[in-house]
Amino acid sequence: MATPNHIKKIESIFVVCLFMLTIFLCFLQFLGFERVLVLDLTDTERFSVRDDRPFGGASVSNFEVTDQGILFSCQVKQQYQWPYCEFIIDLTSQQNGQLAGIDFTRFSKVGLWLKHDHPNQPGTRFEMHNFNDAYSKPEQINSLKYNTVEFSENNVPYPTWINFHSFYVPVWWNSLHDLSLQHGGTDFSNVHSIAVTTGGLIPDGPYKITIEKIEFRGQYIQNETLFFALIVLWSTVAGFFFKRLIEIKDHLNQVSQEKKHWQMRATYDGLTDAYSKQSAPNLFMQLQATNLESSLLFLDIDHFKQINDNYGHDVGDDVLIQFSHIIQRFISDDMKLIRWGGEEFLLLCPGLSLERAHQLAEELRTLVHQTQWPDVLEVTVSIGVALYANDDINRTISLADRALYRAKHQGRNQVCVAT
Repeated sequence: MATPNHIKKIESIFVVCLFMLTIFLCFLQFLGFERVLVLDLTDTERFSVRDDRPFGGASVSNFEVTDQGILFSCQVKQQYQWPYCEFIIDLTSQQNGQLAGIDFTRFSKVGLWLKHDHPNQPGTRFEMHNFNDAYSKPEQINSLKYNTVEFSENNVPYPTWINFHSFYVPVWWNSLHDLSLQHGGTDFSNVHSIAVTTGGLIPDGPYKITIEKIEFRGQYIQNETLFFALIVLWSTVAGFFFKRLIEIKDHLNQVSQEKKHWQMRATYDGLTDAYSKQSAPNLFMQLQATNLESSLLFLDIDHFKQINDNYGHDVGDDVLIQFSHIIQRFISDDMKLIRWGGEEFLLLCPGLSLERAHQLAEELRTLVHQTQWPDVLEVTVSIGVALYANDDINRTISLADRALYRAKHQGRNQVCVAT
């Protein structure tokens, strides 16, 4: 008959083994033990290109296989309102007599090894086209759901890793499909093709993108699934696990706090690719370190609330994205555009006199007014300009804000200089 000490010893050994198993599983999980899928970039029969010529455009796309990868080229011409070129990789195969794609729901991110042969790095869209009987029709590529993400190579590392939660469904696609809530949002369950596409608002000219590698990664076991299994397992020995459960909870709280901390320190605004407000203090310190007479512009999109109310937040987001992109393409590299909040932006102009900053503000105001916007909107901007003489940045922002208020009060679509 087993003695209490013998039972206690067995229980202790069991708890130690369970503890070691838990540590081992967590170690594998946080070590990055992942499933990996690397696309074959040599199977040319799966490759194709599209451009805007079927819609009356004149852009021409092509591709060729090189030692470095797939060389995707595009000669953009502004004959179509939204000129584009697209390189497509077919992912379908015959399964049980039906055409099927790849289920990417087990993956969480995609890595892109892309190189632009263009000095301005005009930006890139990456798309994953999903088929679902609820909204897709065979042989109709536009019926595939376009899971899309757009980025500028200037603002991302090489290679570029993109989490799936960064993808979105474009407004134009949603407007063509009356979907129920069940099928709203992104869908990666049956991806028939992927595409590398030129970015929006791309100017005329030749563009070349070398696609060196495309890789998908995802955890074998999701964090939530693993933790749930461990909790259930440890619940069978609750008397021994109570203290450990508290430690795991504290650890999770610490991880959550660290995640929030790094999110707050994110350099770029996730929607507009402008600098985030959280990164502003570092930018202010850099501006002060120049010891130059500099200027600050406070920009506010006019009647932005009406755009959201009348056209929806998706159109409002598109306006913010396009606004940020045209401003950043216009200004010099040493200037920093910060999304200050909502439709408000700050523009730091190192070494720029007040007179030259006033001139720049007028040029930006005219540029915004003359730009073609989504849904044929007329978008304008009001701008306040202030001189930063290496003094209190908060005072400079306040002066620019008051100048902006005057511009708004005088009728909007104006530039006012702080006095």
